[in-house]
Amino acid sequence: MGTARALGRHIAACSASLLPVVCFAQPATISSTLDGAPPLIIGHRGLPGLYPEEVIAGYQAAISGGTDALELDLQSSSDGVLFACHNVYLSDTTDVAKHPEFASRSKTRMVDGVATGPDWYISDFTAAELKTLRVRQPIATRSKQYDGLYPMATFQEIVDLAKRAMAAHSGRRIHVYPETKNPLYQRQLGRPLEEKLLAMLTKEGWNTPDAPVFVQSFDPASLKLMRKLGLKTKVVQLIDGTDIDYRSGAITYTSPDTAKPFSWLQAGDPRTFAAMVSAAGLAEIKTYADGIGPWKPYILPARGVDAAGNPVTALAEASNMPPTSLIADAHNAGLFVHAYTFRDESQHLTRTYHRDPKAEYHAYFSLGVDGVFTDFSTTARSALTDWLKERGTVRNEGTGPARRP
Repeated sequence: MGTARALGRHIAACSASLLPVVCFAQPATISSTLDGAPPLIIGHRGLPGLYPEEVIAGYQAAISGGTDALELDLQSSSDGVLFACHNVYLSDTTDVAKHPEFASRSKTRMVDGVATGPDWYISDFTAAELKTLRVRQPIATRSKQYDGLYPMATFQEIVDLAKRAMAAHSGRRIHVYPETKNPLYQRQLGRPLEEKLLAMLTKEGWNTPDAPVFVQSFDPASLKLMRKLGLKTKVVQLIDGTDIDYRSGAITYTSPDTAKPFSWLQAGDPRTFAAMVSAAGLAEIKTYADGIGPWKPYILPARGVDAAGNPVTALAEASNMPPTSLIADAHNAGLFVHAYTFRDESQHLTRTYHRDPKAEYHAYFSLGVDGVFTDFSTTARSALTDWLKERGTVRNEGTGPARRP
């Protein structure tokens, strides 16, 4: 179901209520993941294949479509309220430019070594002011039917939604999956994320190893700080890259904010994110985290050249190379692997998948990935159900995914 219309039809068919019983079978076990359970479907920013990013309606739709986790990016308002928004600025995902009362707040800033703006920054707005904005779809090729309808969501609202979903359906376990976004930048502004996040999880009774929570960050300094402060939940080290050299299939590192954690950049550390996937890097991650969240090409690289021998210029023109040993290496180090980001659109798929997004999921499931970040939870759930059926590991009874710690 690669189109927004198909996604909407599925959600409507599965439910007439806000938090329905999800239409999928209950999986049994799968041995190639770290814990032997089926891989998690992680609703990346809600259901942004259909809805604007990180709005409550999108998270509700992701739950209806079969997600196991509500993923979000944390930003702080000027008065310390945690909101869900991918970027530290507002113009790409909200209607802030249409608010004349905020026109004078546009400015430029350096964010993790990258010049940004002029734009409007979340940290300059109170929570009440942010709630006057309406969210819009930032990707031109995706549906705009819900633009302007929904306010920005707070972290508290997403936590409350997950709790309501689990209370309504005792067989469901809905994780929340917050990311401390640009954490050093926000701390320098006087808007630290880590203490606020820990306080909220503690208040909810969720600062425990078995809580339905994954805390993620690209910067190990943020994760290590939260461990030092007393964070006990599952922790995930994200691993980024800038682009792909399609001649060799190697991941490239050019942009400062995708080449390395900002704490490394500040310290003059010459390493890039590539160091994290080495044996030594995985061993270091294991000292403070439970899993890794790598960009997909770290697992299945892509390569392609044209008839003249020149490298192709788009992922859709490249083909999969043999898989790396990253999943096995991570599992051997005791780390689970949640790969990002899976999308239905053909420009995000290599030639190997013949424009079939389910084929991509199946490839990663077969390699033992423990979870997938997806913009299309409905497609991911359907792909997992099909894949488990093919392996003979689906029970017909049940209406939700098996619980896992």
